[in-house]
Amino acid sequence: MIFNPFRKKNKNSNSPARVPRGKLGPSIITSDVVIDGNLVSNGELQIDGEVNGHVNARAAVVDINGIVHGEVVADDVIVRGRIIGPIRAIHVHILNGAHVQGDVLNETISVENGAFIDGKIHRVENPLNEVFSEPEVPTASSYAQPSQKYGFEDAAPPPYASNGSGKKPHE
Repeated sequence: MIFNPFRKKNKNSNSPARVPRGKLGPSIITSDVVIDGNLVSNGELQIDGEVNGHVNARAAVVDINGIVHGEVVADDVIVRGRIIGPIRAIHVHILNGAHVQGDVLNETISVENGAFIDGKIHRVENPLNEVFSEPEVPTASSYAQPSQKYGFEDAAPPPYASNGSGKKPHE
C-alpha cells in the first residue's frame, strides 16, 4: 500500500498520450549517419546520410546530402541527393541537382532541369512487383562488322577542291 499514492498521481498526470504506431513523422537518417545494411519502413524515410544497402518504404526522400548505394523501392520516391542503384516506385520525382545512376521503373515520373540520370526509364503498370533482370552481356559475334572504314583518307574531298585551282570558289 505504500505505492498507492504514486499510482493515483501517475494516473492523473499530464503525460503525453502515446502516439499509435504508424502515425509518427518520418524516420530521419541524418547527415552524420552511415548505415551498412538494408532499411525497411512502413512509413516515410528521409535520408540525409549514407545507406549502403537497399531501401524499402512507403515513401522515401533522398535529401541533398543523402546517398543510397542500392535499390530504392517505395510508393513515392523523391530524389534531391544521389541514388546509385535502381529505383522501383509508383511516383518518382527527380529534382534539380539530383544524381541517379541506375534504371528507374515507375508509373509516373517527373524530372527537373539540372537533374542527372544515367540509366533507363521504364514505365510499367505495377513497378513494385517488377524485378530487375540481369543485363544481357553482348558477345563478340553479336556485333555487326563495320561495312566501311571511317578514316580521313576515306573521306570525300571538300566541294571547293573540285575546281582544280585549290582556291575556294568565292576567292
